[in-house]
Amino acid sequence: MKFIKGAIFGAALAILFAPKSGKETRNDISKKFGEKKEMASDYADMAKAKSEEVSHAASEASDNIKITLAKTAKDLKEQLHSASEEIKNETMSAEADVARTAKEAKDEVSNKSNNNNNNTPKNKNM
Repeated sequence: MKFIKGAIFGAALAILFAPKSGKETRNDISKKFGEKKEMASDYADMAKAKSEEVSHAASEASDNIKITLAKTAKDLKEQLHSASEEIKNETMSAEADVARTAKEAKDEVSNKSNNNNNNTPKNKNM
């Protein structure tokens, strides 16, 4: 921006000190002003285009982040569900193992008790 101001100021000084008539000087100033105004308009158009590019890129990046986060959330949900199912299955298996072991222990105690009763002489006179 300083460059543009400096260029306008320099052009104005050059025109003012040039050996020309007032009408020619005014026409030159008007012409230079129009050129600089057009140049400023071109810079504004370029800035607007760059702004739109950046806005579009930011929008795309935002959409990509949303998609990535949604996919990550879905993957985590699936992993948690899978882990939950594994824990449920292992718990059921452990329950079955405990029940089987308890029954085997009960049967073993019962068999030993029956064997002791059968091996012990019964005294009818007591």
